[in-house]
Amino acid sequence: MKTIQKLHKLPVFRKEPEHKYFCEKSNKWLKYSTTQVCNELDEKAKEVIEHTRHIWQPRGETVHYCLEQKMLGADETLIDMDVYEEWVIPLFRLELFTHFEPMGVEYMMSNPVKDVGGQLDLIGYDTKAKKIRLIDLKTKGSSAMKFDFKKRTGWKEPYRTDKQLGCYIEMLKLNCDIEPDICNTIWAYKGKCMLNEDQPVQRCKDAWQEAWEKFEAKQVVF
Repeated sequence: MKTIQKLHKLPVFRKEPEHKYFCEKSNKWLKYSTTQVCNELDEKAKEVIEHTRHIWQPRGETVHYCLEQKMLGADETLIDMDVYEEWVIPLFRLELFTHFEPMGVEYMMSNPVKDVGGQLDLIGYDTKAKKIRLIDLKTKGSSAMKFDFKKRTGWKEPYRTDKQLGCYIEMLKLNCDIEPDICNTIWAYKGKCMLNEDQPVQRCKDAWQEAWEKFEAKQVVF
């Protein structure tokens, strides 16, 4: 039987809007972030992201904040959902959370070997499956309403999160000496929330290593 423990806060913090991580233990700013390594976007895609930032950024920040408060035990009726109640309520009603014990939420970590900082969304113990789940949360707009969520037809994940989760797996091992049993991604849409199929840990680790090697090869060494 696994020994379930709450993760202790690490001496890592992030500066915004630069999205730079600082590790107090090594007393230095880390060169890279998980997002920086994992995002392989062309210029056109970057333009689209920047053009729509005013839409997705406040939505993502608010929904993540609300989930964090719920996992910390806050009264749902007192959590400020702003204008994103239609995203937050379905997320709160996700069946997984009826048998889930949070171990860490919005948890910042560092990888001193690769000089990378990152923040996982949620990790906890699934008392039904008896597994530690590492979870990433993504928010999307209302376009998913055309899908038949009950039958899972017409819906597929917008993109894979394996490499991002793989980065967190490596950091968890380095910082906390634990490894999840399985990974998942929660996709929060307006009016509906989806928990994806299980993402095997080894697949995520392999995806992260591949992403890191590609990223590292592009860095100029002087």
